[in-house]
Amino acid sequence: MDEHTRFDDEAATWDDDPGHEKRQVAVARAIERSVEHGSEMRALDIGGGTGRLSILLAPRVGSVLVTDPSAGMVQVARQRIEAAGLGDRLRAIRADLTSDRLDGRYDVAWSSMALHHVHDVDALLRSVAGLLVAGGRLAVADLDADPDGAFHAGKPDFDGHHGFDREDLATRLTRAGFTDIGFVDATTITKDDREFGLFLCTATKA
Repeated sequence: MDEHTRFDDEAATWDDDPGHEKRQVAVARAIERSVEHGSEMRALDIGGGTGRLSILLAPRVGSVLVTDPSAGMVQVARQRIEAAGLGDRLRAIRADLTSDRLDGRYDVAWSSMALHHVHDVDALLRSVAGLLVAGGRLAVADLDADPDGAFHAGKPDFDGHHGFDREDLATRLTRAGFTDIGFVDATTITKDDREFGLFLCTATKA
């Protein structure tokens, strides 16, 4: 079973996991502290899953386009957006930003725990840079480097990245056209009695 199929299957119950909710709230708070927002701003959610992060951040911006490669996740995101009464400002579409072309320009892009599932990180970062206005902000929350793969040890079908080295990610962002790159500790995830750190990386489209 590939990862998209797994996420399709798990989409309906994804938000039932209290760990997922705690993580998204922590990431939303970190983004609120680190990135300017405004009622006219257009936001892009990269690998947004059920849309939970964007629903939490919706009061801070004018509109959000939630993207995800999983049709199941997009279906649930649409339901969650309507249930939250945000259908006039948030919408969800199935899109893989490493290969699918989007129209429009965005003032801010955010992502939570999606980047480590992306095979071609450089292509994704270039794509997002192309969708941001000059001076637009990127906020990416993901796992710190997990060289022994312990975080995903229980998922034999996992074929993504075992977290990220911060310096390496900063280099990739610079190559993709970003500047003003910074990192803060966002939260931790406890799994099998081990703690894994999540960073929030922010950057500006040059």
